[in-house]
Parts: sequence; structure tokens; C-alpha cells
Amino acid sequence: MEEPIAVLLFHTAMSRGQSLSDFAEEVGIGTISLRQFMLGKTTRPRERTMEALSSVLDLPIEEIRQRMGRQPEAAPPFGEWLKAQMEGRFSRSRLNREAKISDGAMRNYLSNRTLPDADQSQRLAEVLGVDTLALARIIVANQFAEAGIVLTNSSMVAPINNEAEGSDGGAPVAEADLNGSGGKPSGQELSSDEVQLLGLWRQLHPQAKRATLGYLAILATE
Repeated sequence: MEEPIAVLLFHTAMSRGQSLSDFAEEVGIGTISLRQFMLGKTTRPRERTMEALSSVLDLPIEEIRQRMGRQPEAAPPFGEWLKAQMEGRFSRSRLNREAKISDGAMRNYLSNRTLPDADQSQRLAEVLGVDTLALARIIVANQFAEAGIVLTNSSMVAPINNEAEGSDGGAPVAEADLNGSGGKPSGQELSSDEVQLLGLWRQLHPQAKRATLGYLAILATE
């Protein structure tokens, strides 16, 4: 699987234990410019920028240009994913302590107000025992959603471990219902309109998702 350039950059910053701003400074690119580039909002990057990214990613410039057109896969809200990972394993205070993240920041993650930076994501991955690249995919997908970019691909990021699959949190279960036997028959493709609506639904707050599903259930019984 060819990773989108945004995922590669975020994961590289993670592996170095750097925030995106520190990573950008080391590469020689402005932080805002790097974030815009990752979100696909830089249509004509400067040659110096491409050379710097080629060096840090150890990829030819032409391959970077090709990956610039790729979006990350749609993913569940980070807060819901994190709750599922913590279920039965970590209290918030324990995760704060072991990942060296403040309680205020952790509360914001869990309520989907903010997303962890690359260095914080690396520490979370190490403490939770999850794959760092898989976590980078989830966070980058959430960054795209925050920027108002609808991810039109229909596949969801699979839970990283079995605890996430067993969670009774609202949003992941609801998404599974929409993508499972209760939706389109197996093997039948979604139409472009359906894919777009599903992408918009995934970006809703968990309470709004449950309300929408409740309304659809009422319509189905009429």
C-alpha cells in the first residue's frame, strides 16, 4: 500500500519524537507551509521544498509528487478510537502519567476537541502498544476531517487491536452497522452520492451520529 505523503510525513516526525513544528524547522520548511502541504493545499510546491522532503523521506521527488494526490483512508474520530484502546486497560490518569501528557490535553483528545501532535502520538503508541504507522493514518485522517476535507473512500481504518473491536462506544459500532450487513449487500459498490454522505456522517460528533441513526431507524419502521 502506497502511503499518502501526509501519513509519511507525520509518521516520520513521530519516529523522531518531534512535534510537527520542530520537524518542519529541522527540514527547513515553515510549520504552516508543512501543514498546508500535508493537507494537499499546496498545488505547486517550490523545488527547494521538494528537495528537502525528498531528503528527509528518502524518496525520489517524482514519487513524492505522485503520493501528493493520495488521501488517507477514512477513520473513526480519534477520541472514540482512544476510548476503545483505554477500555479495561488504562485509566485516564495512568495514561497521562505513562505517556507524559497533561490531563487537560488528554481530556481534549477524548472529547474530539484536539488531536495529539506527532511527538505525543509516538508516546501514546508506545504506551498503548499499537502500530505507529496505523496510528499516524488515523490521526492524519482526522486532520483532514478537521480541515473540512471529505474522504470519499469507503474503507475504514481497522481497529489496531482486539480491544477496539469489542468496544461498546457509540461511534465505531454505528459505523460498523452502516458498513456491515445492515447496509449494502456484500460485494455491492456504493454510489458516489452514498460514499459522500457516508463520509460526511463519519465527521459528525458521536452524539449527532447516534441521533441520525435513531432518526433513520424511525423512518425504517414507518
